[in-house]
Amino acid sequence: MDKIISIDSITKSFGGIKAVDNVSFFVKNGEIKALIGPNGAGKTTLFNIITKLYTKDSGSISFMGNSIEKYKSYELIKLGMSRTFQNIQLINDLNVLENVMLGYHINMKSNVLDAFLSLPKNKKYEKEAEKTSYYILRFLKIDNIEKKYPNEIPFGYKRLVEIARALVSKPKLLLLDEPAAGLNESETNRLLKTIFRIWEQGVSILLIEHDMNLVMNCSHSVVVMDEGRKIAEGPPSYIQNNDEVKRAYFGK
Repeated sequence: MDKIISIDSITKSFGGIKAVDNVSFFVKNGEIKALIGPNGAGKTTLFNIITKLYTKDSGSISFMGNSIEKYKSYELIKLGMSRTFQNIQLINDLNVLENVMLGYHINMKSNVLDAFLSLPKNKKYEKEAEKTSYYILRFLKIDNIEKKYPNEIPFGYKRLVEIARALVSKPKLLLLDEPAAGLNESETNRLLKTIFRIWEQGVSILLIEHDMNLVMNCSHSVVVMDEGRKIAEGPPSYIQNNDEVKRAYFGK
């Protein structure tokens, strides 16, 4: 199977305005693909449709060869799709390790009653969650902050913690929504290395990003959206020299 996800003719309107207008593309297995475009182009709306947070008006999406139509958002995580968000969503009352462990809950087989009674079965899965979460923190080279709380760590580390939480469910496809937003140059360089390390583990990646230097240095291919439509797709070198892309970003 060459395609890990295929987006076909997706359309979504809000109040009569098409936020996503007949957009189609696919991500190959083992590919890093970037989704770029000016603000308001419809990129995050499309992410929300892919992850079932929004309902599409028309079109279809298949993941690993199967339609996602019947699945809920949390069920997609079980299938191997995970994501981060533009706005960091860490819980300040939990430390870093505990925040990452939240991403493991989808693998927990114990129910609420087990947790309430602190049954051995639940304790077993809690230990698995902790072990797996610590492994991911170590993989991302941030295990030194496992006991710190979100308000005690720099912004760049918060981004990495959110990525760790997405990785703990062991995704086959990782969707990153503007992971470099708010990062300085050194933090962005660290993020670039992190993306490659994740990709080297066999994870396909689809990312939304405004940092063109990051996009051009990490992506195998790029999709460009403007006003809800796909206006270009191709390797970074093609996108950099595409006249329609230049018009979308810089005007005539």
